[in-house]
Amino acid sequence: MNRVSHFALAGLALVSVTFSGCETPGEGAKYGAIGGAAIGAIAGGDIRSAAIGAGAGAAAGALIGKANQEQRRRSYPGYEADRAYARGYADYDDLPVARRSDAPGYVISPYQPYALIDVRGIRRGARVVDPVSNRVFINP
Repeated sequence: MNRVSHFALAGLALVSVTFSGCETPGEGAKYGAIGGAAIGAIAGGDIRSAAIGAGAGAAAGALIGKANQEQRRRSYPGYEADRAYARGYADYDDLPVARRSDAPGYVISPYQPYALIDVRGIRRGARVVDPVSNRVFINP
């Protein structure tokens, strides 16, 4: 294969990895690193090129995963209202802390009916609005 074919194949692989729809930054980084390593190996033909491609792919995949995650959050119907409600709380002392669940990335709300809430991508200690009870709690 000539050099142009390598770049065309690498470009095609990059496009397919870019639009794979990763849900979280970690997932995006994983798939980006895999795709980037393949692209680097095809384009450069050596381990150094594969490593550089993996690094670039991981960075791009993490950014794409973060963008997808934010888009998913914004699609939640009460997103803006929840953000405004959460800003009304100044003291962390007044807020209960959710319990960790067996499912990674999910917590159990401290409010009845104790809903399972997706907190993937939300930092520990952050305020989170329970979409069922519409009350704020702390992410453990």
